[in-house]
Amino acid sequence: MSAIRVPRSLSFFVLCLTVVSTTAKSGLTAEELARSDARILFLGDSITAAGQYVNDIETAVLLRQGGQEVPQIVALGLGSETASGLSEKSHPFPRPTVHERLDRVLKAVQPTVVVACYGINDGIYQPFSKERFAAYQDGIRVLIQKVHDAGARIVLLTPPPYAGKLSEAPAPQGNSEYDYRVPFPAYDSVMARYADWIMTLNTEDRVDTIDIRTPMLAAIEASYDKDPIHPNAHGHRVMATAVLANWDKVMPDGEPIDLAKVAEDNRWSALHLLVSQRRKVYDGKLLWEIGHQRPGNAPEITLEEAQTQAKEIDRQIAALLGE
Repeated sequence: MSAIRVPRSLSFFVLCLTVVSTTAKSGLTAEELARSDARILFLGDSITAAGQYVNDIETAVLLRQGGQEVPQIVALGLGSETASGLSEKSHPFPRPTVHERLDRVLKAVQPTVVVACYGINDGIYQPFSKERFAAYQDGIRVLIQKVHDAGARIVLLTPPPYAGKLSEAPAPQGNSEYDYRVPFPAYDSVMARYADWIMTLNTEDRVDTIDIRTPMLAAIEASYDKDPIHPNAHGHRVMATAVLANWDKVMPDGEPIDLAKVAEDNRWSALHLLVSQRRKVYDGKLLWEIGHQRPGNAPEITLEEAQTQAKEIDRQIAALLGE
C-alpha cells in the first residue's frame, strides 16, 4: 500500500489535543489544558491493539497532570503483528510485520517517543530456535534505528508471558507444527529469553526498557482468563502499572506515577471511558487511514468525521478535568 499524506490540519489533531477555551465549572483556560509538545506513539500487536493498558496510562497521566502539559498519546497496535516478519504456516493469513507500515506511521504521527511491545507473536508459538530469535533481534534493531532516524526515542516493553500451563496444552492436531491455536507447551520459556534480551538493550543510546513480564508473572492467575496469550483487564492494569512506575523513562522530565493511587480519583471511571471512546474513534480510524496488511474492515466513518467526534470527546475530557 502506498504512503498517504495526512493533511496538515489532521496531523495537528493527531499531535495536539483540541480543547475548549474555557470550561463552565472551572474557568480553566485552553493554555492550562493544552497538551505539551511530547507525542507518545504506542506500537505493538493485538495486546496493544486492544489498548486497555494504553487507556489506563493516558487516564492516569491526565489526572496526575491535571490537564496541564499532558503529552499526546496515539496507540496504533495491530493484531497478529510481529517485529520479526515470521508467520506460522497454518496462520489464516501471513502475519503483518511492523516494518511494512513503520515509515508511514512515523511520518504521520511524528512522535517524540515510541513505546513498543513485541515478542509474543514473534516466536510463532514454537520451541526456541536460534534462527527465529535472530529474526526477532534483527527486527527490533531495525525498529530502533528507524525510530531514531525519525528523531524520536524508543522505550521497549518486554514481551508479556505466555500463560499456558504445561499440562493443559494438547499436542498439535493435523499438522507437524505448533501455532497460536496450539502453542508449544513450554512457550513461556521462549518468551523468557526474548524478554531477557530486550532488557539488555537499555544501555544503548536513546533506548530504554521496561520489564512488564515480571509483574505479570506475579499476577498470572488474575491476569488471564479467556486464553493464555491475551491478558484481561487486570493484566492490562498490571502492564500500565509497570509503565507508569517507570514514567521517567518514557518522559525524561516526568516522574513515576502510582496508578493505584491515581485511580482512587472519583473521576477515574468517567475519564477512562472518554479516553477509551476517543481512542476507538480516532486512533482506530487513523490506523486504517495510514494502512496495513491485516485483513479486515475499516471503520465506515471518514477521518474527518472521526476528528469531529474526537474533538467533542476532548471537550468532555476538558470539562471533567476542570471539575
